[in-house]
Amino acid sequence: MKKTMLCAVIAAIACGCVSVNQNDGGNACRKPCIAKDIVHEKFTVAAQTVSAQDQLNCLFGLICWGSTATHIADAVCGQGPFLNATAKAKNGAYANACDAAKCDQVVGAKYKVTTEDYFVFKKVKAEITGYPATLSGVELIENKTPCACGK
Repeated sequence: MKKTMLCAVIAAIACGCVSVNQNDGGNACRKPCIAKDIVHEKFTVAAQTVSAQDQLNCLFGLICWGSTATHIADAVCGQGPFLNATAKAKNGAYANACDAAKCDQVVGAKYKVTTEDYFVFKKVKAEITGYPATLSGVELIENKTPCACGK
């Protein structure tokens, strides 16, 4: 009986689960934010799409390594100061896409996130596809109320 229970516990810990999530870019900025009171950023959007990916390994949800991103993407909306493994992978993919296209933002971003979860160890792979946008200037707009990105 003890051997059966031990085998069951080892099997439960050793095998994990794999999930694939795909979204339509719900957390991405669909339009540039209004900065301050009357300044609106103007972007030039390229016609061809850009794709990139990033992959992370996480231990206990706190210690993460393996990202190929060299920096954090500031323009990714809807992600707080404390990023979980999925958010870090999406952020890394976004940063890699901006680096690959030499752009400032990715418009119409769509993510595909694959997660392999083994209780204490997690492997997350995020892929992004979207249109590269480059900041081309600013425009002064009268009598507009400021909005926060992602609202």
